[in-house]
Amino acid sequence: MSRKTILITGGAGYIGSSTAYFLKQEGFEPIILDNFSTSHRPKNFLFSTYEVDLTKYEELSSIFTKLPKIYAVFHFAAKALVPESTEKAWDYFHNNINATLNIAECAKDFSVPYFIHSSTCAVYGTPKTIPIKETSLLLPETPYGQSKLASENVLQQYSKWKNLRVLNLRYFNPAGAFPNSGLGELHQPETHLIPNLVISLIQNIPFKIFGNDYSTPDGTCIRDFIHIRDLAKAHLLALNYLEKQPQVTCETLNIGRGKGISVHEVIQVAEKILRVKAKIEFHPRRPGDPSELVADTSEMKSKFLWTPQFSLENMIEDHWNFIQGRLS
Repeated sequence: MSRKTILITGGAGYIGSSTAYFLKQEGFEPIILDNFSTSHRPKNFLFSTYEVDLTKYEELSSIFTKLPKIYAVFHFAAKALVPESTEKAWDYFHNNINATLNIAECAKDFSVPYFIHSSTCAVYGTPKTIPIKETSLLLPETPYGQSKLASENVLQQYSKWKNLRVLNLRYFNPAGAFPNSGLGELHQPETHLIPNLVISLIQNIPFKIFGNDYSTPDGTCIRDFIHIRDLAKAHLLALNYLEKQPQVTCETLNIGRGKGISVHEVIQVAEKILRVKAKIEFHPRRPGDPSELVADTSEMKSKFLWTPQFSLENMIEDHWNFIQGRLS
């Protein structure tokens, strides 16, 4: 029996490479497209990889002609640094929207049955109610969030007029690593909480908290963290869902654990696991950071018949082991 080929855009990045690794274990054949602008080629990267600028349709289309029949596209490629997007809005709109438009057009031209889109909770902006439902108001407050909402709208139109079957997955906060894979979160610059916290504890340097005056019990932001292993599995479940529900043309689901935890609480868990006391520095709030983002995951659990399995402790332990491996 031949292995189904999954095309993964942004497949050299943290989430893309982790999902490719998981799919390979599950019997699929991932093929990677990436421009390596914000990622690097991991050592022993065991996937067919093409370097391509997704904003250039002809370049992308020429690669499609060389590929085997694609069973599904998993579209991760995007610029995704929220603070940077406020300074480089044109880059974010140009890259994220055009890349989505071009990969959707190629998926249509080459008759790809399924399209899974990596979206974000940033499309909600500052939510009016917690937890956040998929039907909540969409009021993104940054160019990044706006560009991802525009990408969702592009795909909705392709599902309506071009017969592309789409599932948008609005992630909350991925973290952790796949044990023994050599793959994990390693951005330059790194803006995410758990990677920065782990490095600060390992190197005994101050950890920056951006804002301690939010309207939360301890004054720090509250976020919904999901392990990268659970997130990768959610993509396979999304594909299975589209396969089994032929009436679905375009849907959107929140992907998280449905549990909020504050920055202070994350620090306390990490201190316990690494047995090191954090040095804290308080800094002003960053633009576009709501006080609380927690997913209502009832739709995901109902449609996937699944609940995320891994805890915050697992996320921190797995990321720590990944970093230890990189430093050794």
